[in-house]
Amino acid sequence: MHANHYNLDYLKQVFQGNDAMVLRILDIFEEEVPKYFAEMSRLASTGQWDGLHPLAHKAKSSIGMLGMQGLLKEILVVENLSRTSGDTEALKSALSNAKVLLEAALGALRADRAGGLLHSPKLGTEAATKASVNRGGERLYRA
Repeated sequence: MHANHYNLDYLKQVFQGNDAMVLRILDIFEEEVPKYFAEMSRLASTGQWDGLHPLAHKAKSSIGMLGMQGLLKEILVVENLSRTSGDTEALKSALSNAKVLLEAALGALRADRAGGLLHSPKLGTEAATKASVNRGGERLYRA
């Protein structure tokens, strides 16, 4: 169980049970957010701290929608410190922690997809997930 890595309650509420839309958001997250982190790492390696702010800001909304609270706390630190040219050691630490938490969350999402708990519309299946079958109609719940 990946209870500490993500929570889809917010997305389920926003999309009112439209699992295909929730899954599309997961697809976009898995595709885009790692790119933001790769660019933030590149900028950090060259000391371009002010460039992290817009990327952290973009990542923040996606992370929040997926209920990744630990990751959200770290990316907020990155966003705030990079915007204010704050403590670079704290910034490096927050970015490093955020990268670890992102990898854990992505691993959890991928494991749940591979295990049949989440299906991707890109794979051509929009059928009910095993989670909804196993939980009497409660859909895409991984809190």
